[in-house]
Amino acid sequence: VLLVFSQSNVKDTTIGKRTGEKVIIESISETDLPLIYASDLAEQRIKHEIRVADENVFKKGFVVDVNVENRNGNPVAYRVTNVHQIIDLPDNDDKD
Repeated sequence: VLLVFSQSNVKDTTIGKRTGEKVIIESISETDLPLIYASDLAEQRIKHEIRVADENVFKKGFVVDVNVENRNGNPVAYRVTNVHQIIDLPDNDDKD
């Protein structure tokens, strides 16, 4: 699925715990939800884009495998297990 950030955090976190970051996965919910890293590799790849990459993380999309954490049938958090690809998102401000 395509994950985009609505809030980022440069701090390291414990695998399996909430990160302080919020993301949107429109194919699941239009509401931003907390992000949980389920693997070290997924965290390293995403944190590299937040901390080191020259581009703005809010203009990037992350194609990921994700488990949805639910409560009472509603999504409450996303647990990222794998990052497949990082893509540049088109600007919404462009007018054709």
